[in-house]
Amino acid sequence: MASVFNPDTFLNIETTEANETTYTPIPEGEHVAVIKEIKPRVAKDATILDVYWGVDEPEIIEVTGMKSPIIRQTVFLDISENGGLAVGKGKNVQLGKLREAVGQNQNGKKWSPADLLGQVAKIKVVHRMYENEPQADVKGVTAV
Repeated sequence: MASVFNPDTFLNIETTEANETTYTPIPEGEHVAVIKEIKPRVAKDATILDVYWGVDEPEIIEVTGMKSPIIRQTVFLDISENGGLAVGKGKNVQLGKLREAVGQNQNGKKWSPADLLGQVAKIKVVHRMYENEPQADVKGVTAV
């Protein structure tokens, strides 16, 4: 479906309605979700893979009021001296659990982070408070 948003007319749109100042996060619990997007980044001394999960359950759409509820999972990465993924005891455990949940954690089989896109798993959502508002976080991933 094409967007009806027009950037040329946006600045002149008028409304009499106030905007919301809070949002309803995806509820705590386990939800079936699909990986919609992944983004690697470097933050201070950490290398991170942000995994964006879409939760398309009708009751979640209704509760949150969002057309396509998305939640981010932050996966901290261990990087080798040559800039690749470090392997070995205690290395990239979070990534290993994610790959295991989507059936992609096999020795001897070629894999890249892009292979995660479109994969489905069950995510565990928990809430934490940030600036007096609940924020939803992915705290675990298992196979469906």
